Amino acid sequence: MKFGIKNLELGIGLNRRFLLPLVVAAFAIFASASYAQQNVTVDAVKKRAELNSAKADLEEARRKRDMAVAARWKDRETFNKERELFNDKYQLGKERVDALMSERTRLLEDVRVAREDLAQVKLQAEKARAEYLSLAAGPERLEMLAKFQEQGVPFKVAERVEAQNKVKKEMGLYRDDPLRIARAMLDVAKKEMKFTREVRTEKADLMFGSSVAEGDRMRLGGLFAMQMAKVTDINGFHPSALMLPVAGEKKRVYSWQENLTPEMRKEVAKAFAGANDSAFVMVPVDVLLSTELSSELANHQETTWKEDFAEFFHNGGILMYPIATLFILGIIIFLVRFVWLIVLGFGGRSARAATKALAAGDVKLATAESVKARGEVGKVLRSVLGKNFKDRASAEKSLEVLFAGEVPKLEMGLSWISVFAATAPLLGLLGTVMGMIELFNVITMHGTSDPKLLAGGISIALVTTEAGLIVAIPLQLLHTLLVNIADSVRTRMEKTGLAVLNAIWIKEK
Repeated sequence: MKFGIKNLELGIGLNRRFLLPLVVAAFAIFASASYAQQNVTVDAVKKRAELNSAKADLEEARRKRDMAVAARWKDRETFNKERELFNDKYQLGKERVDALMSERTRLLEDVRVAREDLAQVKLQAEKARAEYLSLAAGPERLEMLAKFQEQGVPFKVAERVEAQNKVKKEMGLYRDDPLRIARAMLDVAKKEMKFTREVRTEKADLMFGSSVAEGDRMRLGGLFAMQMAKVTDINGFHPSALMLPVAGEKKRVYSWQENLTPEMRKEVAKAFAGANDSAFVMVPVDVLLSTELSSELANHQETTWKEDFAEFFHNGGILMYPIATLFILGIIIFLVRFVWLIVLGFGGRSARAATKALAAGDVKLATAESVKARGEVGKVLRSVLGKNFKDRASAEKSLEVLFAGEVPKLEMGLSWISVFAATAPLLGLLGTVMGMIELFNVITMHGTSDPKLLAGGISIALVTTEAGLIVAIPLQLLHTLLVNIADSVRTRMEKTGLAVLNAIWIKEK
């Protein structure tokens, strides 16, 4: 502590020595500084005043600038609002223009489609008008009705022709009114249909040859007519006639045919009696209106089986002769081979007795019976029992030689029956081809209007095939029968030979 106080006192003494100059220097410095500060303050005030003035100017300029900027922004905002309003109006106008353009395009497309539809409608209208006018039937539409008049029985011809002529006149006068023409044609067609459904029975003076007789007449529409006199002829029959088609210059005409068979006259009389007494009548009518069938209906006669066979053979044509020859040859061969196989093939009673003796072991009795045995079985017995063989092998060789020579004889001629059975249908098929060729030639020359012209080719085409099958089927069956019999004979020969060998050599052992 003492050291510290001394140092402090020393320091204070030193400070007193240097303090006064320092204070004087400091005061001088302070005085100069105050003067300088006063000068500086005056300058600062001036500068501040200038600065404040500049600042005021600047503030005024800034205020003016802000006002100008505000006015400019206000103008810009006004411009932007006007521009936005213009853009909105422009966009709205553009959308309206686009909508109008789309509407214009749609309207143009609608106009184009409407024009096309109009053109199509016009075309359809013209087509419909043409079709409507084409409905006006011409005279050719009446050809079918006229054909009915030509093909049917000639009754009420004048009235039917007059009705059709009236329709033809209307076709020429009312061409633009198809409905009227159609009604007229329908009326005529209805009358024709009504005519075809009429069943008319009436009394009239009838012509039979050069004489006139009172009687009844019946008509079934346009299909059939018949008449019968009340008087009877010397045979007790009523003179009768049928209105039937016959061949003429115009392919077919109708006439009264009086040359009826007794059976047909009975049917006519029964029909007239039933028409007077009953509501149900059986009439001998030809609904096909065929000249050939009508002729058969009027002139049919009973035939014998010989006549039917001769007609069948004649209709078949020239190929019936080889078919019949094959059948006859096949039957002859069958009879010959059947008799040979039955009578000579099995050997008779002696062969059966020898076989029984061998089964019993009696070789001597079998040898005695084999001498009297016939046929193939007898040959087998004698080929072994009639000779003294040293061993079984020699006997078997002898039997093999016998079988090689006799078995083919059992099948002799059987193959010919099989050949005939196979050839007959081929000939029938050939006849079918020939008949079809002839049929086509007839169709080429004369058409298909007359069935009688086609009958020849059709008969050959069908009859020869039928004849071939009639020959082939029984011949094939007969061939099978002979083959079975031949197999039975061969089997019996084999059994007999085996029985002989076993009886001799097994006994010896």
